[in-house]
Amino acid sequence: MVDLLPFGKRVRFYRERRGLRQWQLGELLNRSEDWVYRVESGRIPVNNVTMLADLADALRVPVEDLRGRPKPLGVRDDHAASVPAIRAALTQSRLLAGALYDDRGPLRLERLAGEVDKAWNLYQSSEYARLAALLPALLADARTATRVHDRGDGGHRALRLFALTCHVTAILLRKLGETNLAWVAADQGEIAASESGDPSTVVALRRGVAHVQLGAGMAAEAVDVTLRTADDLPGDWWDSSPEALSLYGTLFLNGAIAGARLRDRPLAADMMARATRAADRLGGDANEMWTAFGPTNVEIHRLALAIEFEDVQLAADIAPGVRPTRDLPVERRACARLDVARAYGEAGRTDDAADHLKRAFRTAPEQIWAHESARDLARRLHKRTGRRDVRELALDIGAFG
Repeated sequence: MVDLLPFGKRVRFYRERRGLRQWQLGELLNRSEDWVYRVESGRIPVNNVTMLADLADALRVPVEDLRGRPKPLGVRDDHAASVPAIRAALTQSRLLAGALYDDRGPLRLERLAGEVDKAWNLYQSSEYARLAALLPALLADARTATRVHDRGDGGHRALRLFALTCHVTAILLRKLGETNLAWVAADQGEIAASESGDPSTVVALRRGVAHVQLGAGMAAEAVDVTLRTADDLPGDWWDSSPEALSLYGTLFLNGAIAGARLRDRPLAADMMARATRAADRLGGDANEMWTAFGPTNVEIHRLALAIEFEDVQLAADIAPGVRPTRDLPVERRACARLDVARAYGEAGRTDDAADHLKRAFRTAPEQIWAHESARDLARRLHKRTGRRDVRELALDIGAFG
């Protein structure tokens, strides 16, 4: 039931459960009693991820509980059993996996590759419910392939496909707020990637590991994985192909966000510089290995960094230049429009923020349902304006529980 409460009331619930007064919580966070009062009354947001992590730590609750469970599957209750099925598929015991492997013959690797590609396309289309329904069988098929093809080129291909299946599973589970289960998927995928001997798959899965670490509030560990992955790459591999440039660039885009969450501006700037160099070498936007990498994605992350650092004016200045085209996957377009809306919201440009949030929701409803930041923004915009469409948007997003 706590998940149905607005953010401020969740803070109050957990503060009172811990037996703290507002001034005591403020002291733990080096903030004033009035600051705590305004957070709990919904007058100011907590959009900074580092502050959110500090608040969760002070209240002794997981970040996911404080933030509220995301709702990426929306009202599609027919997919409610997807997560338990994914959990079963991730178990390495056929006994614990239930009937998932019964009468299941191995797929040809070409067919399996097509299914993996379909899963990634669903993720990039922000069709999370369909993806969640697909993954249990795909995980079972991919794991079976690694057992059937246990040597030679076929073995390496099977390991690569299993690793990429675990990767898309991990990032979906992070969207669903299932951080612990996402960790299991990322771990299994990274092991398979290393055994495959394919540098591209290794970099992709290491980025996946860092992505899950960010979701778990482990920014320092995400930075470490990013830097160690780059150090482990052979020679000039990063510049050897469009695929390598894209993987290297997205690795450092993720690392830049991790640096920002550590409040380390020089580190975040260095990570962005490496990503920018890769984008410049690539010369345009591409979607190699489902990275959606290029100059546009770099600019999207520049905006995200400004928001992370609470550079309100800089974010508002960058926002007009962030114009995702239809060449980018739906997931990237929706993410960009949400961050533009957040930038305008922080700058007090209510109508602009509302218009961009509406566009983000129209672009990818299931993705926006997954963002507490979107629900928080919708609540704040509703308080600022009498626009009927803003209230309807807030209701559609689930901003009022």
